[in-house]
Amino acid sequence: MVRKSLVYRLLMITLMCLVGICVCGSSDVRADETNWEVGLQSGWSYSDEDESFNQTAIIVAHRLPLKWRRWDTLDVGTRLTAMASVLEGGGDTGLLGTLGLELVIGLGDSPFEVRAGGGATLMSRYKYGDEDLGGAFQFTSYVGLEYRFLESFSGYARAQHMSNAGIYSENPAVNMIMMGLRYRF
Repeated sequence: MVRKSLVYRLLMITLMCLVGICVCGSSDVRADETNWEVGLQSGWSYSDEDESFNQTAIIVAHRLPLKWRRWDTLDVGTRLTAMASVLEGGGDTGLLGTLGLELVIGLGDSPFEVRAGGGATLMSRYKYGDEDLGGAFQFTSYVGLEYRFLESFSGYARAQHMSNAGIYSENPAVNMIMMGLRYRF
């Protein structure tokens, strides 16, 4: 019960910080940006725990209307993200669905962006070989660097963490390195 309360408090603090950054501290909030993004990513686990994992995913993101701009160079945007993926490990394969929020941090006209986000993940299975992930509900978080090499295309690498934040008795983490391509329209 204490762990569930801690998870709830952390999620509420994160949400309040996001709203505070985007609304209260904003110097330039624009409601006209509603671009879509689609991407394909794949990666592998890097921890030395019981099982090795591979994941392949399709990501769809919608630019939220709130954008924060400071000093004419620092841009912080928000996205609503959805991800459908296949997770393989220990000879087993399962499907994952993730819904979450993402912050996109850019510096002026630089082709680089830092992206960080997280969300709730539902799994079709939570036992992979000898690895018991605890339950079908997990939290996924990530941070990564993206490089825009064309107007509409970019490539990225990110570190991703998935665990259940202690809401189940078993709580091993699945830590992955993901690489992908993204198209904006």
